Amino acid sequence: MIKLYIDCHAHIFFSPIPIESIDEDITGTIPIPTISFINQMLSNAREKGVKYIIGVISNPKDFTSYQKQLEFEDVIHIIGISRNKALENHLEMLTLLEKEIERKKPHGIGEIGLEYLYGIDQLNDNEKNIFMKKQQELLKKQIRLAKENDIPIVVHAGYGTDKDIVEILKQEKVQDVGGQIHGYMSKKELVSELLDLGFYFSFGYPHPRDDEMKKIIEITPLEQLLTETDSPYHIMENPKKFILPEDVVLVTKDIAILKEINFKDFTNQVIKNARELFRF
Repeated sequence: MIKLYIDCHAHIFFSPIPIESIDEDITGTIPIPTISFINQMLSNAREKGVKYIIGVISNPKDFTSYQKQLEFEDVIHIIGISRNKALENHLEMLTLLEKEIERKKPHGIGEIGLEYLYGIDQLNDNEKNIFMKKQQELLKKQIRLAKENDIPIVVHAGYGTDKDIVEILKQEKVQDVGGQIHGYMSKKELVSELLDLGFYFSFGYPHPRDDEMKKIIEITPLEQLLTETDSPYHIMENPKKFILPEDVVLVTKDIAILKEINFKDFTNQVIKNARELFRF
């Protein structure tokens, strides 16, 4: 089979799926973070025609898997510290990250970013403010680390954070290294500013199925567009199953139809974009 596809954001070495995400309506195999499952997941993707997978490790507890991920062929490596870890010891986490970068320079730092909508429901106003500031601080530190190493960033953005994200990215002059806006789920007002900064927008399974997200796909130039799954943390509607890297085939077809572009031309363009950004 000719391999045409690229999954520009997947968590190959992933933390266990929360038990509350698994219900009796789920079909197929439940993702479990074992080498056996990971090998099968990658094999299935290759059989479907997926040439490259960009593997993202963004939980410091999973950093020990970075060296294992480096052993896989046609996996592009990204490592960073998620905004969810903002209240933990920054110095300790950044030291771990720097050590992994020294061992083997990744193709990018990520996913990093901000998120103000989820995970802070139980905090009071003062705690929420601290959490937001800590997220911003962690984001800035990792942008600077990316610039020191001359590698792009992968940004989690658009979850009640649009204004702050754009402001920080401009302040830190991220256009010097470039980056990917991963899984953007917000309004389109600030998309043009992020595109002007040279960012590539990466779209997954939910985007062609949401009217607001369709508008963002439509205004994103083909030269700045990527495809992804963010697997295995998301669930497909029908059949109801966990999304895996192989499902980037469906994502790619959906977006090509929406953009009204020849399918092969589109897949070639997406791989070209990914190569230019992540330099592989």
